[in-house]
Amino acid sequence: MSSSARNVSRVIAMLCSLTLVALLSSVASAQEFAKATAANAKQFVGTWKANFQGHPFLTVTLAIEANKFVGTVSHVDIEVNKDGELTKADPNEGEDPIADLRVAGDTLRITVKSSDGSEDSIQSELRLVSANEADFRLLVPPDVPAPKPWRLKRVAATP
Repeated sequence: MSSSARNVSRVIAMLCSLTLVALLSSVASAQEFAKATAANAKQFVGTWKANFQGHPFLTVTLAIEANKFVGTVSHVDIEVNKDGELTKADPNEGEDPIADLRVAGDTLRITVKSSDGSEDSIQSELRLVSANEADFRLLVPPDVPAPKPWRLKRVAATP
């Protein structure tokens, strides 16, 4: 085999190895979400609020009741610009119960089913950045512009 053919073989082998390492790294770093329980999600308990231009617009309440993790998310009316930044954020009347809570480390995945009788659901994530602050981001389909995360502050340790 000529030296150029050996060099090509080495480059291909190196690229395959790098691809495998990248693939394994991404799999290892993927978060595994487990059902939230009183034991694995107690750091999220409390009432969390987001403000826009000094006014509260979103409230997330998380509690442990009868050893079960439960909560609600308030209704909001938001608008974002093309960069995903809030341009309008107002509270609306009402709240929806949280249908499912999953935890992975410092991140809580929240699924809310609409209380209007439809089967619509909204997923979001609350990621702790300190003991009493978290980033809240909506999980949207790939074809929808994603709003940038909103900062929440814990205003009460227990709801």
